Amino acid sequence: WQSMLINKPPDAGTKTSRHPLHQDLHYFPFRPADRIVAAWTAMEHIDDQNGCLVVQPGTHKLALQQHDYPEWENGVNKMYHGIRGAENNPRIQLHMEKGDTVFFHPLLIHGSGSNKTKNFRKALCCHYATSNIDYINVAGTSQENIAKEVEDIARRRGIVMDFIDLWKFRSRDVKGACASHL
Repeated sequence: WQSMLINKPPDAGTKTSRHPLHQDLHYFPFRPADRIVAAWTAMEHIDDQNGCLVVQPGTHKLALQQHDYPEWENGVNKMYHGIRGAENNPRIQLHMEKGDTVFFHPLLIHGSGSNKTKNFRKALCCHYATSNIDYINVAGTSQENIAKEVEDIARRRGIVMDFIDLWKFRSRDVKGACASHL
């Protein structure tokens, strides 16, 4: 239902090309999580020098954690929320070759380091969900902060919709019929 070309720029010394450890479910206003999967494909050789993915195995069994902007020197890019303290836990770097794909659960804690090379690092990430999902009201939850941020960005671009309607607008059925409750 959603795809992203990730064109990670070379870091200019500010470390803003890194993406803090997070769970993708933080960005999604629908459930259940077990009906969502990410497919992350390397479009070139990816390693710790150009900002490979790092994962914390087994964390897909955790609940959705509180996300916020990390208190990092030089900050992070807009909407790059992370789980404070997650960087203190063990993680594995995923070195990948062009065409390699990793599939993961939306609760898996993952992120990526800075791109220390002079070239952009390219990957494609697609998220898939069954049409049998339910949108949830994120007011009063740990996701309220990202919902407000997304709504504010849309409003500045002349689009006035709530978080759920924005997701419905940008989501696409890949195969099959849209569930009747959407």
